[in-house]
Amino acid sequence: MSLPLRQLTRIRPPHGSCSLSLARSLIQTRSLATQAHNSSLDSVRPYKTRSTAELLNSLLVFQLCAMPKIVEASPTILEWAEKMKLTRPVYAVIKQTFFRHFCGGEDLAEVVPTMENFKSLKIGSILDLALEADVDAASLSGPAAQEQARKVAGMFKESIDIASKTPGSFIALKVTALVPPLILQRWSNTLVLLQAAFRKADRNGDGRLSLEEFLELSATFPHLRGDTASALFAATDRDKDGFIDWLDVTDTFSLYNSSASRSLIRPPIEPVTPDNQLISADDLDTTDLVIPDIDIVAQHARDLRVRILVDAEQTYFQPAIDDVGLNLCKKFNPPHHGPNEAGRRGPVLYNTYQLYLKDGYERLVLDVERAERNGYSFGVKIVRGAYMHAERERAEELGIPDPIQPTIEATHAAYNKAIDFLVNKISGFQSPDSNITVEGNIRPLSFVVASHNQNSVEHACQQMNQFNVPAGEGSVAFAQLMGMQDGTTFSLASKGYKVFKYIPYGPIGVTIPYLQRRALENSDVLAGGGGIVQDRKAILNELKHRLGVGRSAGGFTGPLRSKVA
Repeated sequence: MSLPLRQLTRIRPPHGSCSLSLARSLIQTRSLATQAHNSSLDSVRPYKTRSTAELLNSLLVFQLCAMPKIVEASPTILEWAEKMKLTRPVYAVIKQTFFRHFCGGEDLAEVVPTMENFKSLKIGSILDLALEADVDAASLSGPAAQEQARKVAGMFKESIDIASKTPGSFIALKVTALVPPLILQRWSNTLVLLQAAFRKADRNGDGRLSLEEFLELSATFPHLRGDTASALFAATDRDKDGFIDWLDVTDTFSLYNSSASRSLIRPPIEPVTPDNQLISADDLDTTDLVIPDIDIVAQHARDLRVRILVDAEQTYFQPAIDDVGLNLCKKFNPPHHGPNEAGRRGPVLYNTYQLYLKDGYERLVLDVERAERNGYSFGVKIVRGAYMHAERERAEELGIPDPIQPTIEATHAAYNKAIDFLVNKISGFQSPDSNITVEGNIRPLSFVVASHNQNSVEHACQQMNQFNVPAGEGSVAFAQLMGMQDGTTFSLASKGYKVFKYIPYGPIGVTIPYLQRRALENSDVLAGGGGIVQDRKAILNELKHRLGVGRSAGGFTGPLRSKVA
């Protein structure tokens, strides 16, 4: 059945039963190994156990990714295929190439063999339901949004059930799959407007507002006046020093506190455009309906000891996504200084920070302080970012400042600065019981280095060594996408680090936007001579090895080829 291109970003549950032949193919062609490899040769031959057919397919995928014009033309090609009634054969080609390389299967039953093979090499799994939602998707409200949230929450709970079979696993959670994207955008716009009003009212420039200054917010939000504003100020000023800062404000004005947030409802900004709409009473009524289902997913994860990585998404959603993610951390992560059992488990919820954004590092530091102030353990995932092209095009179209770092060097510097900050913070926390060795996270702050950049991975290992953070403890973990930087993943695992593979899954039609982002990202990396070049080189070396042309294993170089920590 042909799937209209416009529906590709809509959220639909996986369907279909497990194909025995495909499952058998997954077992045969995606087998990573049956035991950990200890020799140096094995540790730098990540493709050693893959079939030659799969190696050739992977090489083809990387070669196609290296052709930017083909990648950029992919949406047009798909649209053309739809018009020509050729969707089915085109999808068949995609499934045997890009999907086979980057995805674990069409449903969870197909994903299990992939997880088991990663587990055999002491590589963990992050199950990622490959949903790509944007403002082009229909905006639901009221009971319709609630029904959709329950449907998607059930899908995430199913992911958690499967992930729980392998202790220490993660799932990835997309807030845009649970809360209508347009509501998230409107709430983000409202928070941005609130921050601008906050800065304007901050006469002394010290990041704090007195009650008198707080009342000046009424110039932007008319409901913030009189007794209502005074009561909100008193509730926000928790330490009763007569001042509130931005952390206090965003803890109060939240989708999780709609009674306070309703005081931010105001007339629209004229002229009204799709990009400047603000939160409405109907929007907050809808979030009141869907948030319980989000909480059910988080509770299910905590009960089954599965961790959740809350994905970062586009900047026009991100303030609202942070709001939801940070409230989940507050509600479901163990206390910062709780009982030994809670402390040993570490955080359940992890919020994600994109360091290619100019404000990424600042927000990370602020939210770590937020967790310390509120007394809950905190999980962090740091990434460079995956929406650069779309973000820059949107900024240019709207005439707003580019949110992306000016250079790739600036992004690298911000990323490594985040590693330094987090490792230093972690090193200050002691294990809840230093006499007990516990598998998994044991400190109130933990983070995942989600990166394909070899320099950043090595930098994190060096920092862990310098600050005496054990490789296998789990307070610092590493993650790479399935089909990318396998050499890095295998090298980390062989040295005892906690390392994970993102395993995207979902029906081929739903995963198309995800695959397009992967192809575009790989195109950039290949053009820049990054980590994917190493993947391609490792594949070629493996093929040469099989042909007896050469015995150079290639692969990961630098500190990870010898013991780092």
